[in-house]
Amino acid sequence: MIELVKSSVVFNEEDHTYFLGDKQLQGITGMISRQLFPDKYKDIPDFVLKKAAEKGSRIHAQCQFVDSTGFTPESVEAENYLRERTNAGYKAFANEYTVSDNEYFASNIDCVWEKDNRISLGDIKTTYNLDKEYLSWQLSIYAYLFEMQNPLIKVDKLFGIWLRGDKSELIPIERKQDDEVRKLLECEINGEMYRSNTLIPVAENQLISAQLVNTIIDIEEQASYISDVQKEFREKLKIAMRENNVVTFDSGRLRVSYTPASQSNSFDTKKFQAEHSELYAKYLKKATKADSIRVTIREEKE
Repeated sequence: MIELVKSSVVFNEEDHTYFLGDKQLQGITGMISRQLFPDKYKDIPDFVLKKAAEKGSRIHAQCQFVDSTGFTPESVEAENYLRERTNAGYKAFANEYTVSDNEYFASNIDCVWEKDNRISLGDIKTTYNLDKEYLSWQLSIYAYLFEMQNPLIKVDKLFGIWLRGDKSELIPIERKQDDEVRKLLECEINGEMYRSNTLIPVAENQLISAQLVNTIIDIEEQASYISDVQKEFREKLKIAMRENNVVTFDSGRLRVSYTPASQSNSFDTKKFQAEHSELYAKYLKKATKADSIRVTIREEKE
């Protein structure tokens, strides 16, 4: 029978801090960002990061609710999470399990799963795609601290649990060597920058960071959705004003004016150019047009 050692570290969910008695310990994700990925979020607006964090926290809580109660999932993401776990043959062993070296570092592990009397660790991600290198470091540190806290248990596997809308995937993650993990933690303790013996892979000819690409996609998708909703509500408002013969609607901050359908004249430039090309050319005027880009969001491949 597997029994996990309960950490004496106290996690304050409100400000995401860890305390061992009166001593505050460092979290792992902040340390990883400082040491390994300092520019990961530099181009991302604060409001986007905040919204993503709120969404991630909500989905984490829904998945934890499913594991701890066995009740019907509250969202499609939680439903997919349950399916991914059960299809892989795992049982939920612990959620938000706190691990620590009881001196410098502490963190909560999203998912501790059990299968065939073996323990695996998982981290839930809701980003557009999965940063496997980041996850490899994150979960490897978790595994290192987990085994330090539970010396009789060896972590079997590491997983990234990707949940995004109606899409999901359980992705095996490679574990870093314990020596490299120790080296990273020691550098942070000593106020030094970690230098790996192996280079962190970077996509060739990467014009902008993958994280910024993901953010652009998120913003474009949100803008498209908001535009569709805006059109829908404007159409409802227009119909209501037309059917009730209302020309102006004013409720303080919102003021709407209704213009009935009408006929208008327009100049057929294309036809005029075809029939009077010389005269058309005589009246052409050159103007400088600012440079621009066109953003296209393709459908995700199955």
